Amino acid sequence: MTEHRGTAGGGAPPERLGDYVLERRLGSGGMGVVYLARTVAGRQLAVKVIRREYAEDPGFRDRFRREVAAARRVSGAFTAPVVDADPEGDPPWLATLYVPGGSLTDRVQHEGPMTAREAARVGAQLAEALQDIHRCGLVHRDLKPGNVLLAKDGVRVIDFGISRALSDSHRLTERGAVLGSPPFMAPEQLTGESEVTTAADVFALGAVVAFAVTGHSPFEAGGLPGGDPLAVAYRVVHEEPDLGDLPDSLRDLVSLCLAKDPERRPEVSALLRMAEWADTRAQAAVIRASPVWRGGQAERRQDDTPARATPRARRRRRLMIGAAALAVAVAGFGGWLAGVSNTDADADGDMSAGTGPPRATPVEPWELALQDIGVRDAATEGFSCRPTTTYLLCSAGGALAVVLDRDGTELWRHTGPRDAIGGPSAFTTGGAVLVRSDKGVATFSEAGDELWEIDAPELTGELLRVRGTLVLQNGDSTLRFYSVDSPAQVGEWSTPGRYLTEAVSSGSYALVESRTEETGADPQLMLLDADGREAWTAPRRPPAEVTGYLETIGMDQEAAYFQELDADLPVVTAVVRLDLSDGTWTRTELSRSADPRGVVADGVVYASDTAGVITAVDAAAGEELWTAETGIGTASEPAVADGRLYLSDGEGRLYEVNAADGEVLRSGEVHAGTPGPGSDAWAPAPVIADGVAYVVTLGNTLYATPLDDLREP
Repeated sequence: MTEHRGTAGGGAPPERLGDYVLERRLGSGGMGVVYLARTVAGRQLAVKVIRREYAEDPGFRDRFRREVAAARRVSGAFTAPVVDADPEGDPPWLATLYVPGGSLTDRVQHEGPMTAREAARVGAQLAEALQDIHRCGLVHRDLKPGNVLLAKDGVRVIDFGISRALSDSHRLTERGAVLGSPPFMAPEQLTGESEVTTAADVFALGAVVAFAVTGHSPFEAGGLPGGDPLAVAYRVVHEEPDLGDLPDSLRDLVSLCLAKDPERRPEVSALLRMAEWADTRAQAAVIRASPVWRGGQAERRQDDTPARATPRARRRRRLMIGAAALAVAVAGFGGWLAGVSNTDADADGDMSAGTGPPRATPVEPWELALQDIGVRDAATEGFSCRPTTTYLLCSAGGALAVVLDRDGTELWRHTGPRDAIGGPSAFTTGGAVLVRSDKGVATFSEAGDELWEIDAPELTGELLRVRGTLVLQNGDSTLRFYSVDSPAQVGEWSTPGRYLTEAVSSGSYALVESRTEETGADPQLMLLDADGREAWTAPRRPPAEVTGYLETIGMDQEAAYFQELDADLPVVTAVVRLDLSDGTWTRTELSRSADPRGVVADGVVYASDTAGVITAVDAAAGEELWTAETGIGTASEPAVADGRLYLSDGEGRLYEVNAADGEVLRSGEVHAGTPGPGSDAWAPAPVIADGVAYVVTLGNTLYATPLDDLREP
């Protein structure tokens, strides 16, 4: 029974609703008033009370019932959970957990626009919230700054008043008016000419990020918030957004989201990764130079409305966007591809890819649908695996780690923080498993027993090992060094006024790249020992003949290896070697460009592309050894083991290639699975251990096959 005094539309507020005491008014909207309330135990809630004139409308009450049902279905780190509701009450009300900190609108009004980095972080968190919402089969339909609350640990998306199920996406009106906020509504919502899908929320996200960094919607005249909503709606439908005052690092991300055609907007899964990387200064130029981004801009500038794309063309466009995000991600220290070096062995012999300790019992073939362990799409979620001393460790960035027995049985799992975007993938070293935790890094035994935890509140980048030391990045410019056998810190290295962009390690040293804080220019390399002490008297810089962007491939005891990206396109045009002892550089120009996913073994760099072309380079001699067209379609990253290269194709088929000349020696069976939104990206490298290949496919499966089962093609 609801107790109240006065009405929600005016007069004294109700003192009590259900079991909750209303303390003060937080704000109001066109349909209701929001109060701060508390439970008997003192927990604070936000209670939305519907205005009486709407509560008396049967149609509106039906809509409010849908809001309550929708809000109950959604859960996640970046949505506010429903505590209680009474849609049949007088007046109807909805109670959610109270999120202190105010809305994005409040933040911008009182403190001014956000920095590019802050806005990009908000965008990434909103993308994750949308994933949760869309996973429940809903479209929010009213994502705007006022519905984005800023908590200390991230955003919260509220108000599902006009959300609709994906299966019922027709135009929703109330008394003849389209519901929503025109400055943040997609064109299809305003015109009703096409169905409203998840792409409408992507459009709104782009407009919200633009608001966060500028203080206004890209469709508000003169850069001023407010104005005639009909005029704003006209501009949304018929005019291009005004993005002139957006930072360069965010402009293209927002531009893609605001495409008029819903089919040209990125999928949320790819958008989440792009948003995380959008403020990364060194990589921003690579993003903007991508032909995918350029193509999206060119298409939106066409005056004529293009014919509606075929399903295949629409699918390929979405997948290209996912591939672009994946290609960009490998460029940075915080990328989600597992490991930074395929030759990066630690002191105990652990390898990020390659052979592990011998086993006595043969492995029978098996296959696992990754959906069963919470991975919706391996290619876009960065899912990959590596062997431990006994088992197989698989992870999706810092968000999920799963330890599998050799027969594919799940032994245990760890779920990382929901804001673990860009954080380190799970790492194994010396019989221990290290994963992202709320505190920083948690260490487990291979059997799943928690051993200790390291406090690293600003953890980013990937975990590395140098001799008996674990290396992690905490903050933009600091590396910390810890004993691998305890949580004891043994050293620290920082570079004030600069920020770290990449790091790679061998058994004895770590090589770190940094750039200037202000411009992202002047890349410098420093070699560090296991205690964080500088092994060089002065940093190294790339030679003048390197005109593109350098990414690390790997490192051994003698040298570090890099791939040079073209200055205009995200393709590799050269292989570069840095001698660690004398500081000399050797650059080898490729006869054919490759994708940014090179691997190195025994001083030979193998560059490849998704068309199956592989080029082997003797990096020390500065010459190509061979180039081979293998015919492997949608080829994965390659792995190197025992003089062989191993790759999978778009149908999950494994190939064994001679590392001496590129000849395809043997291949396996098709493992097609069910392709997801990233299926035109490439799969991670197979893991080869003890005569068994563990393969992640673009069909979102993981399978094991003994190498002896491969057959000649």
